[in-house]
Amino acid sequence: MMQKLIRSPHAWVVLVMVLATSIFALRLSGPADLEGYAQHRNVGYVMDMMWQGNWLAQHDIQGRILSKPPLHTWTMAPFAAVFGVDRLAMTIPSYLAVLALALLVFQVGRQRFGLLAGGLAAVAVIMAPTMSKHIALVRSDALFSLAVAVAAFAAYRAWETGRGWTLFWVASGFATLTKGPLGLLIAASGLLAYFWERRGNPAALKPRGRQLPGVILFVVISTSWFVAAWWQQGYDLIDKMIFDELLGQATGARKDSIPGENLPKPTAYLLLRFLPFSLFFFYALWQVFKRPAADAGERRFERFLATWVLSGLLIFSLAAHFRPDLLLPLWAACALLAGREMARTAARIGEARFMRIGAAVCVVLLGSVFLTYHTVFGKRAERSEQTGAVEAAALALSATDIDAAGLHHVGTPVTFQMHLGTFRPWLSREAFREVAATEVVPFYLAVDREPAWLEEELAAFVVKRVFRWPEDEADRRIVEVLRISR
Repeated sequence: MMQKLIRSPHAWVVLVMVLATSIFALRLSGPADLEGYAQHRNVGYVMDMMWQGNWLAQHDIQGRILSKPPLHTWTMAPFAAVFGVDRLAMTIPSYLAVLALALLVFQVGRQRFGLLAGGLAAVAVIMAPTMSKHIALVRSDALFSLAVAVAAFAAYRAWETGRGWTLFWVASGFATLTKGPLGLLIAASGLLAYFWERRGNPAALKPRGRQLPGVILFVVISTSWFVAAWWQQGYDLIDKMIFDELLGQATGARKDSIPGENLPKPTAYLLLRFLPFSLFFFYALWQVFKRPAADAGERRFERFLATWVLSGLLIFSLAAHFRPDLLLPLWAACALLAGREMARTAARIGEARFMRIGAAVCVVLLGSVFLTYHTVFGKRAERSEQTGAVEAAALALSATDIDAAGLHHVGTPVTFQMHLGTFRPWLSREAFREVAATEVVPFYLAVDREPAWLEEELAAFVVKRVFRWPEDEADRRIVEVLRISR
């Protein structure tokens, strides 16, 4: 029966969908972590879009303009419209992106390396620990990785056939609209394998075909939003996206870092954050150099994948800014090489035996997902406790006669307003003075993290605390509401 299952494409598709859905369900059934992993900015963008109608360019709860293009935020809109602005609606796009990426890897692996290799590669996409984190995270990394993978595979197909460059450019445009031009760079990097091919064969197949229609579409997709948002928002958008994010992350300008200081980290994190599948990948990468495939087409594809990964590692190693999640766009290529190596191992030790071992590994990994996201500890426990306490604070405030819609905010968590159903950015010192001068007194101010200026400004008013959560003064304050009058 095991032999029949591993030889059925439909069985592999069902398995991938079941594994992805199981991990997503395990993640959502555990304690919420919206206050962690830098998700708060994206949560604020969705609130600004859905409740304030700012579809073109969003701001977070601190009043900061968006730091990345808004495609990921837009993908959450239909789910937020159906389910409301909550964790489920905001994580569904990541779940669908990881699932789609796994199915894409399965299809490509099946065509290039065989059914078993494609199936195992898809399982590696789903079950790698970093992927199980991102499958239910309100961040753009999963969607970005999908767009990069579509573009990269389209580029390889166009290299082989001379047709299909339009798909490469369109997918690169959507990657750029998700997270910036890095998507185009990573997606095209595998084409550097042409020079590798040419070393051993001067008559190696050259990339060819019409580029202009695709280039035009790429420019339209990637710049039309930016121009419109620039027209609406002005220099703030340029300053944030170009100088702070794009140039700042790459060069360390405006950051306390320098290019190259993260040199060993990307390779180390690729090994550690994607275990156990990363072990097969690194061995497969070594094999690409030591024992290249005899078939010319397979050899060209494995070199394309290796160049994709190595170029990405070089980019991230030299950049001034790095975090492990940035490696996600490389994992599709890694998983394909790992899948082929796992299939070769299965052929050596017996497919049925290997699949039994693989099933046990998947059970262990599913168990680790449960323990990691249900039995929380360390920093993850702090994030989950904070998220739960903020929700409790919002529910407690809603039970009072305080008008949540009329509250002003300084330093309160984004999920506090999410649960209240309001979106009122934090007051700056200047904004506080304007409110104090124009608002009908008394007015109400919700605070958590108090900036140094607030105490000075409040000295001119009569301040009475009318709400605190938790109520016990011995517990760390989550939020309190002050009644301010003259």
